[in-house]
Amino acid sequence: MGGAARLAALVGAVAVTGCGAGLPDATAVPDPEAFPPPESVVPEGIAEDHPAPFRLVPGDVVTVSAISAETTAYEGLVVDEAGLLHVPLAGDIEVGGLTLEEAEARVQEGLRRFDTVVVATLTVTDPAGHRASVIGAVTTPGRIDLVPGTRVTDLLAAAGGPITDVEGSESVVYANLHGARLIRNGEALPISVAQALEGDLRHNVRVRPGDTLYVPPTTGSRITVLGEVEAPTVLPYRAGILLTEALAVASGLTIDGDRADIRVVRGDFRAPQVYTTSLRALVDGDSHNVMLAPGDIVYVTQHWFASVGEVLDRLAPVLASFTAFGIAYGLAQ
Repeated sequence: MGGAARLAALVGAVAVTGCGAGLPDATAVPDPEAFPPPESVVPEGIAEDHPAPFRLVPGDVVTVSAISAETTAYEGLVVDEAGLLHVPLAGDIEVGGLTLEEAEARVQEGLRRFDTVVVATLTVTDPAGHRASVIGAVTTPGRIDLVPGTRVTDLLAAAGGPITDVEGSESVVYANLHGARLIRNGEALPISVAQALEGDLRHNVRVRPGDTLYVPPTTGSRITVLGEVEAPTVLPYRAGILLTEALAVASGLTIDGDRADIRVVRGDFRAPQVYTTSLRALVDGDSHNVMLAPGDIVYVTQHWFASVGEVLDRLAPVLASFTAFGIAYGLAQ
């Protein structure tokens, strides 16, 4: 079942529960024992992040110059996936992970099997293997060319930065920078991308070839308002947001909305907890406002019978039209 179908089924189940019977009252503040927030772990960062020498990696393109009685240049040689460089005469030379000086010595050793005085030099013509990947909630995910000194924030900027949009008058970030990870050799480094953006060099570390920066989207960080509201909506969560604020963003309740039975759905879709609260009691001073939690769904139910005043208000335009019709035809008493 897809996310939309699960949400529809969930809301359907919530909507048919009559008059909030048997549902617990929503507390003023989300209950941390019922739904504890995820444990916040602050990475310690990397205290020593020394510059690393240039090392050949798969994908790099080099030119090998063999200097002897004559100089011969072998251009466009590519370090293959196994870290091997195929040099004419010398054959496959393992250079992956070596500095240029070390690679030159290896190539020269191979060539000297055929020319005992040859001197080999390597020139990198295209460091195509020196790339890192950025995936997730960024503007332009993909592979990024690295230059010496590239740091995490440079990598994020090269990918266009986190995905953002404007909702109302606010700029909303759809990327979870606190949950972003820099993966190196299959392991996440102990850094925080959010702290790197604040200029902390323990977290804004140098990026190495083959690194992957994963920026997850903000999941469960929104409030959904559905049911008998004028403008059902999804709004970004912020700490301290209240039920009345969410309802105001949704332009308030419709005439059919039950002000005495508003549902707050919290927790995982597989085992949600449904609370009830009364906007009418809040307005009368008999209840508290409800602070919402990340991922909450606010559902305004439909009351079975509208009050007499609401019925008259709803029928007023019809009655007015009918009265005008009767006067025009001499039917009004």
